[in-house]
Amino acid sequence: MNLEEFQVKKSQNDSDNQINIDIINSPSKATSIEQIEDFLKNELLKLNINQPINLVEGDKNSKILFFYGKCDITDEKIIDKASGELFDKMLSSIKLDRKQISLVSYIPRGLSEFDNNHKMNSILQLINYRLIELINPKYLIIMSNYCIKMLLAADLSSMSLRGKWFDFNTPNDVVPKKCRVLYEPSLLINNPELKKDAWEDLKEIKKQLGG
Repeated sequence: MNLEEFQVKKSQNDSDNQINIDIINSPSKATSIEQIEDFLKNELLKLNINQPINLVEGDKNSKILFFYGKCDITDEKIIDKASGELFDKMLSSIKLDRKQISLVSYIPRGLSEFDNNHKMNSILQLINYRLIELINPKYLIIMSNYCIKMLLAADLSSMSLRGKWFDFNTPNDVVPKKCRVLYEPSLLINNPELKKDAWEDLKEIKKQLGG
């Protein structure tokens, strides 16, 4: 490699780590999921964090969106390891798989250290509201007490909310989503006596989907 080749490659790497000044200044202005991901990458670069971001897994056009709380730092996908295996079985029980649903984690995968960061949580709230608006599902399935607290801005538990459908609107969404709480897989692993209730909820979800 000659000096000129080295200099070109170095400048390309430097540009990858620069803050994009053309990015949208608020996730609420995003017109695509990709714009939201670019916005978050930009915010992280301000903190000297160069983190790949993939906010939505599965089918981004699905009519059902599963909203999880937060992933472990070592997770390679949203709801991974033993919890992921159980989640896949839960989906399979109602004739679904990950490719047929939209799946989002309130705290994006790889950013679990920000779960108690007030400024970042304010940003993530706007991001997640906009994700719901852009995906525009008919059904919103919420998993975990953390997700209930942050997404619904309510100090309620999954045990108190499960078993019923209710409407949910983001601040800018005029069409309510049919929302239901489903026990997260890790809770079911630690409390197998709750699986019966989870199965009843899954059957209700299947019924709404026309299954």
